[in-house]
Amino acid sequence: MAERRRSTPTAWIVLVLTSVALMASCSLGAETREYAVPDKICGLSVTPKLVRPLLPPGESLDAGTSMTGADDTQRCEVMVDEDAALKITGQRYPDALGVRDVALNYLGVPADELGRAYSDDSVMVWDSRIVGVTKCTNYPTDAAGRSTKRYSVTIEASYPDASKSRREALQNLLPPYLKAAARALGC
Repeated sequence: MAERRRSTPTAWIVLVLTSVALMASCSLGAETREYAVPDKICGLSVTPKLVRPLLPPGESLDAGTSMTGADDTQRCEVMVDEDAALKITGQRYPDALGVRDVALNYLGVPADELGRAYSDDSVMVWDSRIVGVTKCTNYPTDAAGRSTKRYSVTIEASYPDASKSRREALQNLLPPYLKAAARALGC
């Protein structure tokens, strides 16, 4: 009769530890950024720690080279693995508009959604979008030759999934980005 070999506790411990290590490496690999977080998005300097929370894991990033567009609207998308991670729009206005006017009349935000936005006089933020409006002190002319009195930047993000975290990250990124975009425009 063949004798049965007993498993040693050491063999079981090695097997369990190996399994745990393999599972951990698989789950960590799915949530990593294989790209460098940029110090410029859409041609404007940013602090990487402000944009990092809004960028999903992935292999490649295209930070956009500049804000482009016709007339008074400029657009740019920051792409991660060929999906838009951030959509940024800049807009010049000939009137002294407030952020509520911009949201209602130019962004198409329904009036009943304005109450759900967190706002002050120049910024409104939703769970996945933020808009900020600033004065143009140098009043560069718009495409129609009219003086520009206000400039706005809208940033839309889909990451992270938790809306409170996304909202906070948008609130941290917008002020310096709006200032840099307005300065680049000549405001």
